[in-house]
Amino acid sequence: MRFDGKVAIITGSGSGIGRATAQRLADEGARLVLNDIDEGYLSELSGVLGSGHQTVVGNVSTEEAARRLAETALDRFGRIDILVNNVGDLFIGEITETSVEDWDRLLATNVRSMFLCCKHVLPTMLAQRSGSIVNLASISAFIGQEADEGGPSFFAYSVTKAAARQLATALATRYAKDGIRVNSVAPGATRTKQVRHFMPQLSAEEEDAIWENAGAQGTPMGRVGRPEEIAAAIAFLASDDASFVTGTTLVADGGYLAR
Repeated sequence: MRFDGKVAIITGSGSGIGRATAQRLADEGARLVLNDIDEGYLSELSGVLGSGHQTVVGNVSTEEAARRLAETALDRFGRIDILVNNVGDLFIGEITETSVEDWDRLLATNVRSMFLCCKHVLPTMLAQRSGSIVNLASISAFIGQEADEGGPSFFAYSVTKAAARQLATALATRYAKDGIRVNSVAPGATRTKQVRHFMPQLSAEEEDAIWENAGAQGTPMGRVGRPEEIAAAIAFLASDDASFVTGTTLVADGGYLAR
């Protein structure tokens, strides 16, 4: 029960890593303020987690929603101990074919949302002189794009995840003396709904094959990650077990970067 008495905000908590993180923190005693743009996802998750938590539907890349999220947490529970900036989206496309609209939308979802949530949560943490923020980065923050004619380009996604990592570093050094820790987690390939989102026509067998191939080719461990494994890394950084850890990026990638 590492989070007994703690209040945690988790953005993008309706599915994938966000949902697994919500389940992990709730199991360890946290009271949660759960955000997603999909009300159905939040309702279903609330039914699983039970009472005692709060949901806030909204797009936190807008200031109104980010402010409302922080205010709801403070009004309902009186404090904010943890912020998990999980909301994000994947984008695949060559730079020569990427529109300004796609670029701006991805930056808003993956970076502006983190900026705004930190902006509106930090005053409460500063008043408490305590708090932990965890940003979801990616191993894409560390690597370039291999030359692979016809292969997918993740350049824009990589830029946003490098920004998420740097935001954590900058805030960590700025607010360390105020009792606030800021870190990031960099997952490798993790089995979520992203493949299904881009290729909804896939059969279950085809989807399984894609994930199995990605793990076999990409990691020394020979598999992709599970959302609950990334949630465990997030929970560590958010907890007092990491009381002397700030400004770091915890890589959970099955050995991908160590190759």
